[in-house]
Amino acid sequence: MTETSMTAAAAWPAGRRITIRDLQAATDRGERWSMLTSYDTLTAGVFEQAGVRALLVGDTSAEMVLGYQTTVPMTMDQLVPMVQAVVRGTRTALVVADLPFGSYQSGPEAALASAVRQLQEGGAQAVKLEGGRRVLPQVRALTAAGIPVMGHLGLTPQSVHALGGVTRVQGRGAAGTELVRDARALEAAGAFAVVLEAVPAELGRQVSAALRVPTVGIGAGPYCDAQILVWQDMAGLTTGRLPRFVKQYAGMHDTLLDAARRYSGDVAAGRYPDPAHSYD
Repeated sequence: MTETSMTAAAAWPAGRRITIRDLQAATDRGERWSMLTSYDTLTAGVFEQAGVRALLVGDTSAEMVLGYQTTVPMTMDQLVPMVQAVVRGTRTALVVADLPFGSYQSGPEAALASAVRQLQEGGAQAVKLEGGRRVLPQVRALTAAGIPVMGHLGLTPQSVHALGGVTRVQGRGAAGTELVRDARALEAAGAFAVVLEAVPAELGRQVSAALRVPTVGIGAGPYCDAQILVWQDMAGLTTGRLPRFVKQYAGMHDTLLDAARRYSGDVAAGRYPDPAHSYD
């Protein structure tokens, strides 16, 4: 470990939860930090051990865990137990819980009730919601109640039916100017960070330069203050056509497939359980 990396590691808190102030401090000192999705206790603990600073219990679990085609069917009752599991599996990572579709769009009162559930029942330390200026009343209500809010701009999966697809790049042309305005408005309303999804890298640079709070990129280029990926995409558990921004760091699908095949073959051939795996 180099002297610079040792100094950076020492700057993060030891023995307590990372807070939004810690994330801001890292951004202020020019240190980029990582974020992943997580939906269960075991993966949460692994990611924290690896140095991932924040975990998002996202409504992407609708697709990755429950098998839906979009995030729209996810409900609070389905998501809260996953938040609880991630919190139980970690000690230091900041846990951010999504507010699923329908849980906040109707106004500040609904947003506050949903966010309170995620913090009070789920144990999360922050929530995330999608949208720009149209959700400013919700953001103001949550931050006024002491609830940290992460914004989400660009490709907003809960709006898949309006956007016409889940991998369309957002923010080109005049839409980019509007996105910058939305980002500034979210910051002014109290958001502690803004996710930028599937936007041109240059727009990611412009938004990052325009905000003091951290930008969290997912398909938004290299200029964001932090990066997030869906963990199954990152680890190679998902297969088929993936968004251009996904980089796979392992081949978990093939590894798991091989393990399951060998297990099934051993059972069929009578090789498992053998004496070493049986009780006297």
